[in-house]
Amino acid sequence: MEQMTALILCFIAGLAVGSLFGARTLLILALAVFVVEVGASVVLLGASSGLIWLLASQVALQLGYLGGMCLRSILERAGIVIIAPQSRQSR
Repeated sequence: MEQMTALILCFIAGLAVGSLFGARTLLILALAVFVVEVGASVVLLGASSGLIWLLASQVALQLGYLGGMCLRSILERAGIVIIAPQSRQSR
């Protein structure tokens, strides 16, 4: 049960990151999930079954990110969300 909760949380985190942030934030979040899952798998599950849940949580995070990007695209096209153009300062 705890593993399914972790998968759902990874999916929701990916959904939020995909709808709000870019790919760099996803990489940082993926690294954080990796560290947490490695620690939890060693302490709670053992190395062999922990590896399966590590991969499953990474997949859930990636699928959530893709879902968040699709959600952002749908909201932008509907006119609900307007993304202001980013300006880069030249140095």
